[in-house]
Amino acid sequence: MRFYFPKEYKALIKLGVPITIGQVGLTLQNLADNVMVGRHSTAELAAAGFVNNMFMLVLLLTIGFSLGAVSQIGALYAQGNKKRIVEVLKSSIACDMLQGLLMCLVLVALYFFLPMMGQPDELLPLMRPYLVIQICSLPFMFVAGAFKQFTDSINDTAVAMTIMLIGNAWNIVGNWLLIFGNCGFPEMGIEGAAWATFSSRVVIMVLTIAVFFLRPKYKTYVAHWKTAKMCKADMSKLNRLGWPIAIQMGMESASFTLVAIFLGWMGTNVLAAHQVMLNMANLIFMFYIGISSAVTIRVSNYNGLQNMRGVRHAAVAGWQMILCLGIVLSIVAFSFRHDISFLFTDDAEVAAIVAGMAYPLVLYQLGDGMQVTFANALRGLGDVKMLMRYSFLAYMVISLPLSYLMGVVLDWQAFGIWMGFPFGLTTAGILYLRRFLKVSYDGKLRH
Repeated sequence: MRFYFPKEYKALIKLGVPITIGQVGLTLQNLADNVMVGRHSTAELAAAGFVNNMFMLVLLLTIGFSLGAVSQIGALYAQGNKKRIVEVLKSSIACDMLQGLLMCLVLVALYFFLPMMGQPDELLPLMRPYLVIQICSLPFMFVAGAFKQFTDSINDTAVAMTIMLIGNAWNIVGNWLLIFGNCGFPEMGIEGAAWATFSSRVVIMVLTIAVFFLRPKYKTYVAHWKTAKMCKADMSKLNRLGWPIAIQMGMESASFTLVAIFLGWMGTNVLAAHQVMLNMANLIFMFYIGISSAVTIRVSNYNGLQNMRGVRHAAVAGWQMILCLGIVLSIVAFSFRHDISFLFTDDAEVAAIVAGMAYPLVLYQLGDGMQVTFANALRGLGDVKMLMRYSFLAYMVISLPLSYLMGVVLDWQAFGIWMGFPFGLTTAGILYLRRFLKVSYDGKLRH
């Protein structure tokens, strides 16, 4: 068995670096949001953090659902079937909009349940308007997301990166203007951050559509736009692929998101510390996402050509690269564990809590790298049903209960809450790897 894949490293870097830059840019946008909001007030940081955690759970369900198109478009791209790619793209846009409408209704329900979630009373007036504005921004993300999966799947990952960076810059400038009231704008605090994010999502959608219809490289796809039709078969298949991915990603996110409820019981400072550490964790994870998303694209291309040997090489090469990244990034994060929180707030208690949470953060990197690599490899193959079952076991049966046990019952506070993550992520990684090896060596998919 080979353990060195220079061809795959080169391809994964070419595809993955633009995705990584775009994802890191998105994380830095969220980081900038939290830094600016935190500088305005610690209470607003805690409120924005709680809403963002809940919102991110729903957002990941939407992103996960849209990923169902990647295995289909990636395989068609390898086969050179451009008309079918446009047909799948159209069907994907329709499916994403319908699924997104359901997610909006979930967030509306969350708005009415906020008072029942045991959070500090002083945060509720800050949470409500912030959540409403975030909900209104979602439809713009659905359309942009469908086109992003198209451009990524045809190996043109630099497009989404460029658009994302423009949107990030727009959001940061909007934050500076609206949170603090610079250049004659009203000082809006947390609501200003929400409106800046809203406007950036509109900009991203407009740019994404404009690039598709105006870029010369896509003229063949645009030529098929009028004649290509959505069909029930494509929509049905996208739903069969998209929902298991969405649920798998949602349960993974829930293991991080739902613990915010437990942390909220422990006070505003603990919740703020959780938000600080989540920003660091997400920044590390975005590097993993870049490489693992490239794995999805390579695997889908090889699968379209029925090349299972190439599938295995792409996945293993991606895992090796993510493992190396994890070691380097863990060392950096642990070295600066006492200083991270001061980017957001001067509160010494928050800083002490964050430093303690760095230990479980480092512990779970191996499992996290494994699970994200082989989850994405299985998505590229379109083998997603077992992902949903495995993620339920890893996150709902193992990670979340352990977080409650160690954090609440044993009263280890934030450190105990975060200690549940290494167990869940490592379990998921082992199960996904086992499934990938079974499917790739069988040489055929079992849906």
